[in-house]
Amino acid sequence: MKKSFLTVFLSVFVCGQAFALSDIEISGEADMNALVNLLPSGEAGESEFRIPSLLLNFSVPLKDDNLLYVSFEGAQKRNDDTNTESFIVNTREAYLDLVSIFEGAHSLRMGVIPQAWLESQYEDTNYRFLGETAWGLTEKWKYQNYSDLGMSFMSELPANLGEWSLTVVNGEGREQDSAGPHKEGSLYFRFTSWTPFVISLQYIHGTYEQYGEDVSAKERIQAAFLYKPEDSNVRMGLELLDTHDPADAVNDLKMADGVDVTDMLGEAVHGLGGSAYVLLSTGPKAELMLRYDYLDAVADKDGRDMQTGIISLAYQVTPDVKTALAVDRTSYAENYGPGIRDTSKVELAAQVLF
Repeated sequence: MKKSFLTVFLSVFVCGQAFALSDIEISGEADMNALVNLLPSGEAGESEFRIPSLLLNFSVPLKDDNLLYVSFEGAQKRNDDTNTESFIVNTREAYLDLVSIFEGAHSLRMGVIPQAWLESQYEDTNYRFLGETAWGLTEKWKYQNYSDLGMSFMSELPANLGEWSLTVVNGEGREQDSAGPHKEGSLYFRFTSWTPFVISLQYIHGTYEQYGEDVSAKERIQAAFLYKPEDSNVRMGLELLDTHDPADAVNDLKMADGVDVTDMLGEAVHGLGGSAYVLLSTGPKAELMLRYDYLDAVADKDGRDMQTGIISLAYQVTPDVKTALAVDRTSYAENYGPGIRDTSKVELAAQVLF
């Protein structure tokens, strides 16, 4: 209820400001996919047309360099219980950036705020339009929501080393409120002064309200290394992920692609993951992307790991239209979960910016 009220309030405010401010920036993104399933064998040859994401963004400059930002997202959501899909629109981001109360490069962000890790990751390399397989690790495996209700203090590191942020959110994601006393905190560092390398580090700690105190902790430890030299046709990245959750939360929230942890209910689950990618410009408008993701969802048990490989050839048709032909395959270990089978597909995707 609180989040619905906040969304309505901010939406009305944006609309009201539209008549008063001539420099409001309105932008958006439409992602469109046409895909053919290769695996599992029972679905081989089946085709689908999807709109994995449709974004509409309002950036409202306020006095003294403050900023109001609201973003709505429409996306196809699959109901695993009924095997049906529906198109749902919700608030992706809705926050106020306060800079006028500080001196120097500091900002206080409040509202439905994006996770700093994923926001910067998508700024570095955004192939999210290919669909969930190409999302950031914590988002696609449901270890973290892209945005949540809370606040964040952001600033620059000394000696121009980069930037950092301290964030406190509900920890339940933007789609629901958290009535419990425990919140989720994260500390994020991004070092950008060591050109051509960029190093990012993040630590997240939270608590699940509904599970036993002995196993209720939520932890994420993340590290990323990006190599992006100027005037080069090659970029490379590496991401590492360490997770701790109650097995009950992994099961209830269908995290880690639905890994089977029913034999560990009441215990804590430790997961390890990573991702490596290479972007190679093959022409003035073409780009080849190779990506490999790995997750050992239950590091203390054998046979519950998965891996995904993606090959994509993208072409920048115009500055605001990108197309890509991609093939991906996800393989699961034998004990990953009942009924879970290897999957693969070939798809033609388009990203339209406006």
